[in-house]
Amino acid sequence: MFNNSPFVNPFPSSPFGENKVASKVEEPPVDGNRYINFNAGNDGCQFYRRGAVSNHIVMSGYGDVVNLTKMVMEKGFYHNVKTISLQRQAAPHQKQFMEYLKSIQPEFGFKLIYEVDDVVFREEIPNHNASKHGFDSDEIRQNCIDMINMVDEVTVTCQYMKDLYIEKTGQQKITVVPNFMPHWWIGHQYDYRKICDNLDKNKKKPRVVYAGSGAHFDVKNNAGGQDDFTHVLKFIVDNRHKYQFVFIGAYPPPLHPYIQSKEIEFHGWKNLIEYPNFLASLNAQLFIAPLMDIPFNRSKSDIKFMEAAQLGIPCLCQDMVTYSSAPEFLRFKTAEELAEKVEMLTNWKNRSKYYKLVPELRKLGETRFLEHPQNIGCFLESFDTPWGSNQRHYLKKWNP
Repeated sequence: MFNNSPFVNPFPSSPFGENKVASKVEEPPVDGNRYINFNAGNDGCQFYRRGAVSNHIVMSGYGDVVNLTKMVMEKGFYHNVKTISLQRQAAPHQKQFMEYLKSIQPEFGFKLIYEVDDVVFREEIPNHNASKHGFDSDEIRQNCIDMINMVDEVTVTCQYMKDLYIEKTGQQKITVVPNFMPHWWIGHQYDYRKICDNLDKNKKKPRVVYAGSGAHFDVKNNAGGQDDFTHVLKFIVDNRHKYQFVFIGAYPPPLHPYIQSKEIEFHGWKNLIEYPNFLASLNAQLFIAPLMDIPFNRSKSDIKFMEAAQLGIPCLCQDMVTYSSAPEFLRFKTAEELAEKVEMLTNWKNRSKYYKLVPELRKLGETRFLEHPQNIGCFLESFDTPWGSNQRHYLKKWNP
């Protein structure tokens, strides 16, 4: 793919006349495929689903990718484009843009994908979710359904979400493409010796971290205080002196007095570049990921478990389909079961089992690094081949 020299001439033709020093070096061949992503924003969802993927495609020479959050109505922009992906579009003007793309699709022959990693149907979005207002109208709901049925394929993150979208929209051409984490982003943070040392250092008060979205908490009191943490709040409050609970970015409102008194530790959210290093710097013995077992949450990805696994740190997850990738002993149903498993995992007397668990988790986490051919290959197959194609080898695993 690459020639022997790592250096290329920055001036294809020298502006100072004939270049007699540096010989011309042919650039590495790049696949002719061009992709355009119209993203819903520049947040974590964009990073996992398009940003990191785009960087890998471009830097590996698989193709050229343009990421935008603004619509482009210049027809010539779509010349020689293979695939256009639109992420979680819902507003009336976004539907109009989709209709424009459909109108020029016959001329240019590009593929259209509707990419979504969350539930957009208002009847399934819990009231405690602070973002629900953005989807809480008949018009928005119908826009989403209409656009989903305009495209050649819809991509989602898990099987439950796929089944839910088929049921809600009637669209059959829906494909599971899981979330994969870039090794360059989080993989190098793993340090087995440090993890073991931290268990020893914090044995008197183990550090238990929650690093999820604030959308899991009823921060606006829209649901009478009922949210994804309601069933575990008493456990946290009652054990705040036994464990050092740590929240990043947000916390359940009932914990505010304990945040103020610093009995529970709180840190502001970090940007995507800072996040993995900061997460590792917290010296956690355990992560937790509670959820209500409802369709909205069943459609979630297992990101929180996999991020922790890639760091080599156990994460206790809600026992539901979302976290089916987690071993059974790392899943809990009730606050009582959570308490038992936190004690089991962090008790100094069980340290030999903890030491053994760390590399096993890391090995599991490694399977979901984006850079593996079978993982980046899932995205490339969704871009390059039609739905149902027999050329889809990597996607078969996730779409049996």
